[in-house]
Amino acid sequence: MAQEHVTLEELVELISTSAGVRTDAETAADLTFDELGVDSLGVLGVVAEIERRVGRRLGAEAELSPSPSALIALVNEGAPTSVESV
Repeated sequence: MAQEHVTLEELVELISTSAGVRTDAETAADLTFDELGVDSLGVLGVVAEIERRVGRRLGAEAELSPSPSALIALVNEGAPTSVESV
């Protein structure tokens, strides 16, 4: 079953495994991919892995995301919302 959302912590892990760049969530939240040292091929690898996890195509907009925060917002914005009973 595909997961619906991706957290910043999960994205930081993907940046490390897919792009070979080590960072932490606090740093990744404030910097662009370029400032983190993640090149365009690294971003493509991260996006491909996120697409696999969430089970849907994110498109060119995701591949052009300027920062981890922007990518997370794009991924989670398109995620189905769950209805919780109170």
